[in-house]
Amino acid sequence: MARREREKQVEYHQRRLDELKNVRKPWESAWQACADFIEPTRLRLSSRAEGPISREKIVDSTATLAHRTLSSGMHSGITSPARPWFRLAPRDREMRDYAPAKEYTNYTETLMRSVFNRSNLYPTFHLGYGDQGLFGQSCALLVEHPTDVIRLQRVQHGRFWIARDHTGRATTLYREFRWSIQRIIDRFGLENVSSRVRTAYDTSKYDECITICHAIEPRSTREVGNPSKRHKRFSSNYWEADSHEGKLLEESGFDSNPIIAPAWEISADDHYALSPGQIALGDVKMLQTEQMRKLEGIDKKVRPPMTGPTSMRNNPRSLLPGSVTFVDDPTGKGYRPAMEVNFQLSELMADIRETQQRIDRAFYADLFLMLQNMDGIQPRNVMEIAERKEEKLLALGPVLENIYNDQLEVVIDRTYEILNERGELPPPPVELQNQDLEIEYISVLAQAQKAVSTGAVERGLSFLGNLAAVKPQAADKLDEDKTVDAYFDMIGVPPDIVRSRDDVDKDRQERAEQQQQQAAMQQMVSIAPAAKDGAEAARILSDGDSGGGSAAELLSRLGIAG
Repeated sequence: MARREREKQVEYHQRRLDELKNVRKPWESAWQACADFIEPTRLRLSSRAEGPISREKIVDSTATLAHRTLSSGMHSGITSPARPWFRLAPRDREMRDYAPAKEYTNYTETLMRSVFNRSNLYPTFHLGYGDQGLFGQSCALLVEHPTDVIRLQRVQHGRFWIARDHTGRATTLYREFRWSIQRIIDRFGLENVSSRVRTAYDTSKYDECITICHAIEPRSTREVGNPSKRHKRFSSNYWEADSHEGKLLEESGFDSNPIIAPAWEISADDHYALSPGQIALGDVKMLQTEQMRKLEGIDKKVRPPMTGPTSMRNNPRSLLPGSVTFVDDPTGKGYRPAMEVNFQLSELMADIRETQQRIDRAFYADLFLMLQNMDGIQPRNVMEIAERKEEKLLALGPVLENIYNDQLEVVIDRTYEILNERGELPPPPVELQNQDLEIEYISVLAQAQKAVSTGAVERGLSFLGNLAAVKPQAADKLDEDKTVDAYFDMIGVPPDIVRSRDDVDKDRQERAEQQQQQAAMQQMVSIAPAAKDGAEAARILSDGDSGGGSAAELLSRLGIAG
């Protein structure tokens, strides 16, 4: 691209960035309040220098701890690195029992889990869940890595601006970040930076930081089929924020959308989302005020304001325990409290506990710590524990769907594409070529959601069992194979331990043949004496050796009871 065209590109990006900043502006005050009173380290609304962030507005840390519980609970419940949380399967259910298809999907799953484990995917997910709970939005970029296959670049909240398409997917991302001169030179090369950066580098100001801008969005004009980075579906351009030279540091692109930006709860056509932190903000502020009032009341009760005679204004005095103050006062009263503080803490403490419980519910801490928060009530059995958890999961269901669709599915699809482009995947079976694979989530929370449906299956089987005891023909209504498959799918049984339909049919056919052979042998055993006796009778009759007796006598001679 010519120099003038590259300068026009920077002008366009800067104009688009200003528009996106205006769209996001109304949300920033709510985000700042959530950060101030819950977790200040998670927000950067300005390109401030590195350093500690004050927590002076946080007196009671209930919201901070609830936010931490939400982040950890979602990470372990949705994408725990310690256990499988997804599986791949053909969309055609008949193909799921096909052995080559099962081998291909099992190998692909194992490979992708290995890639996820050696990348930074899981730490970034954990931070992202915290951002969703606090601000309603997280953002990251999934890029290819030369050795780890993928890398998830987390974007600091407050330093990015997004726009969503008609489906609600984030397709445009503008972000800003501060890098040192040394990092900029290492990343983009000395020949691509501005004269200001080159001067700083030549004068050894390696740690001086400047702001870099990065824009990712669908490329409006490109040559389809051109392998150049400048003609990929999504553009990826960098430039210096405060440079007057107006040139790009780098012009590149992506074949598919690399933006991972799941929302907690989107309203209408908004680009940003509502969060538990915003819902709980009123209670969080009230809790800080109540704790301050409680401390003030205790302080006034322990150290009340005092009054004393004016004659002691210039005399030595002390209010420390065990000290003596000599008073030359005709009244003999000396120091006394200016007011009688009769502060009742019980009512205030009760309201504080109620407020803390509301904050825990807003952050779903009561769900993730359900077993610890049963208030001494012992569940009668394991089923009761499951039912309590399932009941609470109903409120979290829509949020999980957003995470499945806008985060996990995007990560799995893009990782699959990168592995396929690098030639690290085996060729699929002929039956699976040009067919999409279906993603099924089998995490703890996903299985808990599915387990809600198992109650209907169990009640149906119980009803059928009772009915079949009276009307045996009612059992003919049940398809046992489909029932087992459906139930195993609901509770997340690994598919590799479930035998295919072909193997089951083969075993049933062999079992039926063995039963037929056993029945034939038993029949032969039962008719063998009769056959022997019949042969003896025929011999007697043919020899004329009936003895002239009756039929009963003949049977008696043959050893057959009459």
